[in-house]
Amino acid sequence: MPTTRRQVLFMGLLVLILLGLTACATRPHQVRHLASDISLITPGSSAQEVRAVLGPPDLRRPGVDGEEWIYLEHRQSRMHRIRWVGNWLGHESFHLVVVILRDNLVQTAVYRSLTAQEFREFGITIPPSPSIP
Repeated sequence: MPTTRRQVLFMGLLVLILLGLTACATRPHQVRHLASDISLITPGSSAQEVRAVLGPPDLRRPGVDGEEWIYLEHRQSRMHRIRWVGNWLGHESFHLVVVILRDNLVQTAVYRSLTAQEFREFGITIPPSPSIP
């Protein structure tokens, strides 16, 4: 009898470890690292190079100096996602890259980290995020 109880305990522990590892390994959406990726974009880079490094822009709009490509990264802690509690316990930040292109060449590329209040004042709406199953 003691060996059966030990085997059940071992199997239960093994299942918990495997479930924990699979939960950590899956990522439902692509992770961006705008702060480091922006360093690869320099004035004079082509639009194709920008797409290769940063991907397609989240927002495109005409600007005074040329076309603006805007890249957004919205980060929330797990606690912030909990309704009613997250505003007090969690944190939220926005990362923004604005690339200005003229004649398909980069004129400027700027990175900013914003608080939620600063982001609202900036006046950009967040594009829909991929659904998390």
